[in-house]
Amino acid sequence: MRALFFLIIGVVLGWGVTGFFTSGFETDYLFILMVGLVIGHSIGRRKGKEEYRGSTSGDV
Repeated sequence: MRALFFLIIGVVLGWGVTGFFTSGFETDYLFILMVGLVIGHSIGRRKGKEEYRGSTSGDV
């Protein structure tokens, strides 16, 4: 969860810096990116837990 937090902070800072230099603070792309990051992170965590459970089942 900590990695996701720092990733979101980095995205917001990057959006702010590029928006400052280009004078284009478009929030639509930022919102879409944030939603994609959260969904991707939750799916990745779920897949990681499933693989971990499958590897400890004892089947060889």
